[in-house]
Amino acid sequence: MTSELHKMTIFGIEIARDPSDRWVWEHARILFFLLLGFTAFNYLYNGLFRPLSTEKVDFVAYYNAAMAFKHGLPIYDHMIRFFQEGIFDYKGPNPYVYPPGFVILLSPLACLSFKQASLFWILLNHIFFFFGLILLIKAIKDRYSWVEWITLIFVCMNFTPLFMDYLVGQCNTLLFFLIAAGLYFYRANKGVYAGIALALATMIKIIPGLLLAYMLWKRQYRAFFSGLILLLLITLYSLLFFDVDLYVWYFKFMGNQDLFNAYHDNHALTGFFSRFLVHSVWTKGMFNSPGTAQIAIFVSSALMLFFLFYVTRKRYDHSDDRNLREYSLVVLTMLLTSKMTSTPYLVMLLIPLAVLVHELFQNKPVTRWIFPLGAAYGMLAVWYPLPAGKFLDMDIFTIYMRGPQVHIFSLQFFALLVLWLYFAFAPFPIETRHPSDGAHGKIDQPDKHNDSIRAL
Repeated sequence: MTSELHKMTIFGIEIARDPSDRWVWEHARILFFLLLGFTAFNYLYNGLFRPLSTEKVDFVAYYNAAMAFKHGLPIYDHMIRFFQEGIFDYKGPNPYVYPPGFVILLSPLACLSFKQASLFWILLNHIFFFFGLILLIKAIKDRYSWVEWITLIFVCMNFTPLFMDYLVGQCNTLLFFLIAAGLYFYRANKGVYAGIALALATMIKIIPGLLLAYMLWKRQYRAFFSGLILLLLITLYSLLFFDVDLYVWYFKFMGNQDLFNAYHDNHALTGFFSRFLVHSVWTKGMFNSPGTAQIAIFVSSALMLFFLFYVTRKRYDHSDDRNLREYSLVVLTMLLTSKMTSTPYLVMLLIPLAVLVHELFQNKPVTRWIFPLGAAYGMLAVWYPLPAGKFLDMDIFTIYMRGPQVHIFSLQFFALLVLWLYFAFAPFPIETRHPSDGAHGKIDQPDKHNDSIRAL
């Protein structure tokens, strides 16, 4: 980190310090200190004090599953009861809905009391976040100006999905750490370690498997096959405790569930089209055509995946910054095509957001996107759907909400879509690093992702 305040680069334009502008620079320094102070307070309050004093409803599911595994009891009893009895009649704790193999990683929690395990989980989540952030920063760039450091810290540590993840006790900071580690090792040309990190993420939630598919598509065979072998080994090990039939039943059962498709906190394509085209227990959209909704979800997801693999078909050197753009696009596609993407899942957005900050300080064409990108980040960073109980009671505001106003729940979906469009369509005249170019690399001639679009 450089401490000299002589110059900085924003939007690819170098701004030099001038004696006549000393007043501006000094006040900018004060502003940045205020931003850091606000960030520290916000993170301590929402990231530490509130989670310590709030019941972590999703962590309860992890702990109960770990206890059931320890005592040889079925781990999906609560989940079966939840879907059989329905959301209004079920009175038990949050059910465990993750793949069977994940409970093996959670099993050490059963050696602690619930209070001890809860405190340990909070500490673990903070460790995963900070180590993941360090790996992400190192993966993007070797050296940063002080302005870039402050911007990255502000963007990443004032992020409502991160605080929601801490608050409910989910495992998305662990996923963020593993996916960031995958990017770091991929950029460092350590494919085996990248594959291991992505395989562990896929074991927890299925959607990071798209990153393994991306590694195969980019012909990163060491990353793909090391990840695939690890997944097979974990599955074989888990068969010492679970039957194959349990895995088959789990994937069939979860694949057939549509209770949360139209849920107000589902920001994937599934949530958007279900709220619009289906009358559910949550909302009454403008139409009631579940079949049309399923077709729209399938077609839009297929088109998005096709476009992803089409624009990422070229191979680049591991240190080429275009890999950052593509990796970010995969993460965004992963979140948009998932069956369920709630607000805590959006912790994984820190990866494309950090890449966006990197491009912001070097890429002049970003100025054309600055307003939609700023609005998208503002929506994702501070907005949480109103029915969550922050402003209005869920029973009043969510259940049976009718008409076009249901799209108030799709604001985060639209923000995700703006980010996806940027990483898919924005031009790419950005600094590209190669081992022979030193720490800062060289400037390539403009190479636009739009080339792929025109080819279509």
